[in-house]
Amino acid sequence: MQKGSVQILALITVVAVVVTGAYFYLSRNQNYLQSANPIKIAISSTKIYTNSQLDFEFSYSKDLTAKEDSEELYNLRVVGQTVKAVSDFRKNFKDYVTYEPGKFLGAAVVLAKDNSYGTNPFTVWVFDNPNDKSIDVWYKDYWYYPFVWGDYTSMGKITLAPKDEATVSGQMGRSGVIDYQPGKPKFIYVSNSSKMYLFRIIGEDGDKILSTFKFTDQSIEEQFCGGIAGIQCPSGYSCQLDGEYPDAGGKCIKN
Repeated sequence: MQKGSVQILALITVVAVVVTGAYFYLSRNQNYLQSANPIKIAISSTKIYTNSQLDFEFSYSKDLTAKEDSEELYNLRVVGQTVKAVSDFRKNFKDYVTYEPGKFLGAAVVLAKDNSYGTNPFTVWVFDNPNDKSIDVWYKDYWYYPFVWGDYTSMGKITLAPKDEATVSGQMGRSGVIDYQPGKPKFIYVSNSSKMYLFRIIGEDGDKILSTFKFTDQSIEEQFCGGIAGIQCPSGYSCQLDGEYPDAGGKCIKN
């Protein structure tokens, strides 16, 4: 064998050894890198509050706190942390207008880190509405009890009335803003399943929570449709309007 051929063969052998070694090195390190990658776990940034007795649920940020509330606790906070204060607001309302406000069924609040009930982002109170009073009639009778009630000016009640349309969980409601209270709360009334829901919304966090609110007992045939927003019914249902006028609303019915 010639000298040149020997050198070429040796070079080929060296290259083969280097390539083989590099292959095994890269394969081993690739497996190591793959195993060293951390396992990614999706952690939700929200929690869900569910109240099966009052037929609703909503989502809220894990940085906030959701809890049940009551008329008694509300009175204790507002009036002065005394046992004697319990039910004073209901009694005072009756003394003022000669009849009691709607029957209280329950409430839920979402609190920020400061735990303030005065400017918390989201509150919902639920009242019994066995006669299915309209929102206009309910407000005329009860204002925004317990948060705002009592007519101390000739136009006060009319000025504060819920005039703007609002849709919550497919149900049409009415809203009004009380700009003289801290946080300028927005109050929304929605009637559903012989209950009247009163929402108090403050700030962007309150609006976000409201957008996730759902009535858990609501069938498709109870959903609101039409209105100024032109809400459509799901497939297989049509909108039965309450009248033949612009922006008329109605209920979804099965085709």
